Amino acid sequence: MNKRLLVITLIIMLVISGLVVGLFSGPIQQALTAPMTNANAMGKNANPNNGPQQARATKVPQPGKTQPALAPTQVNILAQDTFQRTNQSFWGQASDGRKWQGDANTLQAFSITGSTGQIANGRGSVNAVLGPANNNVNVVASGAVNQFGNGVNMGVVLRWTDAQNWYKALIDGEHLSILKRVNGTSSQVRTVPFQAQNGRVYNIRFQAIGAMLFTKVWRSDLPEPAHWMITISDPDLTNGQAGLRMVLQPTTVISITSFLATPATMGNDL
Repeated sequence: MNKRLLVITLIIMLVISGLVVGLFSGPIQQALTAPMTNANAMGKNANPNNGPQQARATKVPQPGKTQPALAPTQVNILAQDTFQRTNQSFWGQASDGRKWQGDANTLQAFSITGSTGQIANGRGSVNAVLGPANNNVNVVASGAVNQFGNGVNMGVVLRWTDAQNWYKALIDGEHLSILKRVNGTSSQVRTVPFQAQNGRVYNIRFQAIGAMLFTKVWRSDLPEPAHWMITISDPDLTNGQAGLRMVLQPTTVISITSFLATPATMGNDL
């Protein structure tokens, strides 16, 4: 009797165990596999090339790299001389291939000395012109005078047709002035104070546009002034060559280091 009861009890326990296993085997298996699934999912999301939330690639600027600068517009040169040639009598042929005119190739006071256009051992007014005649012109010339005084001056001419007709911007040691000569009669158009030192190189910029004349001067080792020092209207001369005009004493030595003439427009004045 007791043996039969024991056997029945064991059978009932086995049946109950099987039911329990059947009911809970699914959740247990899910619980055991969940960590592995989560781990795999995390591994996939860690890959920057996978996943719907992948960040879009952005271009990072390279340090030190800049866009190439546009090439500057080529300047139309009317006349130019750098004076970088061997020593010689007269000024001869300029660096632009044109021959100097006026007194520069006939008067013994003119020479190329030490890579400068020198004017020395002369007296009175001398002229040197270069390039074609034009109406609207911008000139920059650089030079030094060994000693100012007694009427000595260094100047740039525009609308020069001959020694009797021209506009001139000059320095004389104490002033910057614009003069004009029309049919042999000279007159001063405008003057402003400017102290120029003996032996120092100065740049003179002289520009003519229509009836307007503009000029300024500055030491070659300093920045160009932002504004014109003289602005004046004068309609008497309308066309001619660009060049240089000096007034000398017997001991005067003027050394020109550069000369450049270009077309002028209202857009290229400073």
